[in-house]
Amino acid sequence: MLALSGALIAAGLAGFLRGFAAFGTAMVYIPLITLVYDVKTAVVTLFLVDIVPALPLIWKAAPQCNRRTVSWMAVGAIALTPVGVALLLVADRAHSQLVLGVILLAAVSYMFFTQGSRIDATPMKSVAAGAVSGFAGGICGIFGPPAMIYLLGTSADARSLRADTIVFLTGEAIVLGITYLFYGMYTRWNLELSLMLMPVYGLCTWYGARRFSRTSEALYRRIVLCLLWVVSVLLVIKSISLLSQ
Repeated sequence: MLALSGALIAAGLAGFLRGFAAFGTAMVYIPLITLVYDVKTAVVTLFLVDIVPALPLIWKAAPQCNRRTVSWMAVGAIALTPVGVALLLVADRAHSQLVLGVILLAAVSYMFFTQGSRIDATPMKSVAAGAVSGFAGGICGIFGPPAMIYLLGTSADARSLRADTIVFLTGEAIVLGITYLFYGMYTRWNLELSLMLMPVYGLCTWYGARRFSRTSEALYRRIVLCLLWVVSVLLVIKSISLLSQ
């Protein structure tokens, strides 16, 4: 019962972030679920609980997203996601998280000091951003921050930025889900746990989306940057603590 209670709290927090910021769910959900279950259960159930609640988000975001940018990012993600999942099954998780955390922390810190600058979303840059996101998602289940850092650096407004993130991350989640199936990672327990968590996750996703509609663009960008920085720091701290054990 204690384990299930912890999982329900993780699902609620992750759902709110999915609805409001469109990313950050994995960084909250996976570490908390890992405390009471294992890593594979965490990454698989995250995909399963998000399937249904993501549909209304996609329905609203699809017409507002930049299809060209998202499509090129998808190319990179599809190419490297299976590689990341393959390494997940054999690589040391702490080392991979440390490398990812340091890179993210450097990128976010740079963006804090250059908030007025913007980058051009060229096909090559979009493919590279998608590839990094796909690889990171495959190896440790955290694929949102790399994509969000890239999209946040473009000239898109908050509504388009969130729409691009929702569409890309949902597509990336589907790629991950198919890859999990290929590697035989689904179990009956994963399905049962996901069905128990999905109502809480879905309700909190809906509430997060309502809060976004009442948030100004400037405040949204500041919140997202702060969230990215916190995610990066926590990732580095967690990986260092694992390595020191």
